[in-house]
Amino acid sequence: MDKDVRQWLAPLARRWGLEEAMERQAPVFAWASAVGEELSKLARPLYVEGRTLHIAVASHVAATELRLLEGKLLARLSQLVPENPVRRLRFHVLPQPAPPRRPQVEEPTAEDWEAAEEEIPTGLPGELRVRLVRIAAWARARDRTILQAGGRRCPKCGVAHFGPGELCPACSLVSGEQAD
Repeated sequence: MDKDVRQWLAPLARRWGLEEAMERQAPVFAWASAVGEELSKLARPLYVEGRTLHIAVASHVAATELRLLEGKLLARLSQLVPENPVRRLRFHVLPQPAPPRRPQVEEPTAEDWEAAEEEIPTGLPGELRVRLVRIAAWARARDRTILQAGGRRCPKCGVAHFGPGELCPACSLVSGEQAD
């Protein structure tokens, strides 16, 4: 078992009377060391039941590939955890959710620049006005991209957002409403 993990879990397990249960799960903690960093990203150990280590994989293809390596993986695990030998690996296909993709904001259009020029007062110092126009043009381009990707506009402040509620996260925080 990983020394850092043992350092934190062992006192808790001892206090709760779970030392034996934690030792039975030692192959779960040794998995990353047994298979290496790359393979541990593809196959995540779940739990030990009897002499079987249950492992989550993202696809049937990954499960098949790992079944071909089962003998080597078991031998490596028994080297690392000789007191708790696992005799079998069981693979469970649990697809990983795709990370949410943020849409790429494109350059502001001519209309964005014109609208930004009109929105920002002319009486401001030159450099400040230039920066504020740039910010406003990019904000308009961002809002357009979010709305095209299925976002919505907050009825209070008008900002485009992907949040689940009608209000944007900032307005829901200020008003005390939940943004669920």
